[in-house]
Amino acid sequence: MKAHATAPDLTFDWPRREGFPFLLFGYVAASLFAHAATFFLFQVADPLRTSIPPSAPQVSVLTPSSPEAIALLHWIDAQDPALVAAANSVTPPGLFDIAYRPSYEKKPMPLGPVEQPVTIAFPAARDPLAIITSADARPPAPPAIRAPHPTTVLFSSALADRAPVPLPPLAVKTRTAEPLVPTRQLIGVTGRGEVRFVFLQSSSGNPALDEQAAGHLQTLTFAASAAPITWATATITWGDDTYSPSPK
Repeated sequence: MKAHATAPDLTFDWPRREGFPFLLFGYVAASLFAHAATFFLFQVADPLRTSIPPSAPQVSVLTPSSPEAIALLHWIDAQDPALVAAANSVTPPGLFDIAYRPSYEKKPMPLGPVEQPVTIAFPAARDPLAIITSADARPPAPPAIRAPHPTTVLFSSALADRAPVPLPPLAVKTRTAEPLVPTRQLIGVTGRGEVRFVFLQSSSGNPALDEQAAGHLQTLTFAASAAPITWATATITWGDDTYSPSPK
């Protein structure tokens, strides 16, 4: 009977397989396929770099072709530092012939006090004869001649430019010694210039003079106008011809 040799006992019983390890090869192939698929799906694309080319340099040439360029060229000529820094090569004649004189050679005189201007002006003396004659008795001065004040008629702005020129004077037939105030009449003038209405607004204090003023206004003829009737105020200021002379 043939006895079989036995291997020593192991802690783990690992099965032994004979032949090519196709399973390990399959795992490696699957790993390569998975990595290739991953690189194919998750591609990282860097953004395209764009660059702006620099602009072409611009050169401005100052030419006397415009008033602005001419003014700028004149200003540059006037402000040229080379003209100021240039030394004058022309020597004035007789420059070195002047002898040097020290300042202490001539003794200056001390200054006196400053004269103050006279601020108070006294009047000139009067003639003694003029003072004596000024005390003589003089006759009283004649009274001032008062210019006569005639009776005047004034119209408000509505009829001021339509009043007749010259305005006929108001002939006063009644005289009084009492003081009078101006009479105010409201008049209505038609388009043809006729005085149609006369209403007393304020009396002068003498009814007879008020009636004479109303009658005088009715005789006036104004310039024509497009308005059918124009209302205005006539103010009569009584003059010296209205008052009677006062007894001496």
